[in-house]
Amino acid sequence: MESIEKGELPKDTPGYIVNRRHGRETVLGLIYESESKSKVLLDLRKDMPVQLDGYAKELFDALISELSAVDSLIDENSHKWDLDRMPLVDLAILRIAVLELKQFTSIPSAVIVSEAVELATKYSTESSSPFINGVLAGICGSLRPNDPVI
Repeated sequence: MESIEKGELPKDTPGYIVNRRHGRETVLGLIYESESKSKVLLDLRKDMPVQLDGYAKELFDALISELSAVDSLIDENSHKWDLDRMPLVDLAILRIAVLELKQFTSIPSAVIVSEAVELATKYSTESSSPFINGVLAGICGSLRPNDPVI
């Protein structure tokens, strides 16, 4: 059996799943850059040398219009953590996952939460995965009460 690095997809993963993962990682980088440079997401897009396409474009476009609502949901469910105190990577991952829970209803909650936890495992700290999982579990309960997370 082939060994897979933590956070990596197996070689036989369907293309649409690979494209979604790459889209999430691309938007994660853009959100991180936006926050770390105190730039507005829309302005950041204007400065990009390459135009977004595929799932990254879908996510990015939706996030621009839904950012305030997404941040409100994160704020309501991240007990004792102000958004401006969260690690930027964790905030970016949460924004993507909450947006997907809110707007991309064809993707099961369990998949969205699992992908967010995988991104946290790959790009953030040890304590980030449980934190992100907990915040998203609360949001899933309110946005998608009939869509099990497990």
